[in-house]
Amino acid sequence: MKNVIPITKEKIREAGIEDRATFVEGNFYKDPLPAGCDLALLSAIIHQNSPDQNLALYQKIYRALSHGGALLIRDHIMDTTRTRPSAGALFALNMLVNTPAGDTYTLGEVKEILESAGFEDVEWIVSGEKMDSLVRSVKPV
Repeated sequence: MKNVIPITKEKIREAGIEDRATFVEGNFYKDPLPAGCDLALLSAIIHQNSPDQNLALYQKIYRALSHGGALLIRDHIMDTTRTRPSAGALFALNMLVNTPAGDTYTLGEVKEILESAGFEDVEWIVSGEKMDSLVRSVKPV
């Protein structure tokens, strides 16, 4: 996991916005998150957690975000039948077998937990067939 920061720093440098980003190494389950963030990204994380674990993580992120800050979640987001996208349905089986309580989640499930943590304006902004869906939510101003 320590390779994530150098790779991201390179991408940020290539985009010419390195003066707008700060990087903090740590374990988001155990370590405190830095306060005053404008954006948090959970990329391919929520599927490994139970709903209660996701609630605790969303609450932690909520506390770290500035008012008006956004949380982006990139993961499998399932339709209401939980069969589409098909890659997400297969991935849910993988989580059932390989994690204590992981799963893939519908937008309704994600939204309910985000709103329980205090987030508003939950929106599915990108719908994908792979683990490329994006859900955005905002900490109220």
